[in-house]
Amino acid sequence: MKTFLFIIAFPLVAFSQTSFELGKKAFEEGNYQEAISKLERVLESQPSDKLTRDYLGQSYARLERWEESADINKTLVEDYPVNAEYHFRYGGALGLVAKEANSFKALSLLGDVKFHLKKAIELNPKHIEARWALLQIYLELPGIVGGSESTSRKYASQLQSLSPVDGALAFGYIERELENYDKAETHYKKAVELGQSVTTYKELAELYKRSEDTAKHFETLEKGIKRLNSITLASVYVDTALKLNRNKQEALEILNTLTLSELQPPSVTQSGWSEEKETLIRLKSQLN
Repeated sequence: MKTFLFIIAFPLVAFSQTSFELGKKAFEEGNYQEAISKLERVLESQPSDKLTRDYLGQSYARLERWEESADINKTLVEDYPVNAEYHFRYGGALGLVAKEANSFKALSLLGDVKFHLKKAIELNPKHIEARWALLQIYLELPGIVGGSESTSRKYASQLQSLSPVDGALAFGYIERELENYDKAETHYKKAVELGQSVTTYKELAELYKRSEDTAKHFETLEKGIKRLNSITLASVYVDTALKLNRNKQEALEILNTLTLSELQPPSVTQSGWSEEKETLIRLKSQLN
């Protein structure tokens, strides 16, 4: 009888393993809808599987399906209560559910949002993302429902202790949201100096966009593109150029400086084709 049950059960286990691997592969390649389809099928037969729930929750989040992400991460928090990352993911997803909900529902969720984000920090004192989430929540909320600029600054200081770049970005973010643009510029320039990353250049450019300093917006993006050979920053430059109907020739010249080769459309069998090359072709076509 045991042998018979094993024969019946084995194909189901093999199927689940295969579906999980396919779902994981789809997630890693950025095909989140396909990942969800595969992983949901695995979960039907193995509802308590940790890794399946882990990847499924992340896949929902990548597609901004926050309620489903929160539901999955809640089960992970319940089963693995000392896992900081699961508390962060659950609190973060709940926070985004609250942001999109009506005022009554949002208020009912805020306690849990704060609890789980703070729990993530308690379990992992170096958790940077949880501090960022709390900083934004306390800055965005009105004081009457628990918002606090001083608490946001407290988390910015903690971020600065953990990562000088994140600290500079955090203080820049606070000042930008408060429309203290001169102070924000000082912090964001410091972040660029320290980090020299796509994020630092992009955030400084966003500041100039908010303050309606278009010349500095383009100048910052151009510096970042040349320094980092960044398709992401080039995409922002082109998007702004098209929206404002200016600097389009400059945008095309900048795209031509990016060191990507073989820009003809790929064939089915062509190897080595990258998403960046496709993006570059699309950006150039928008400008022509």
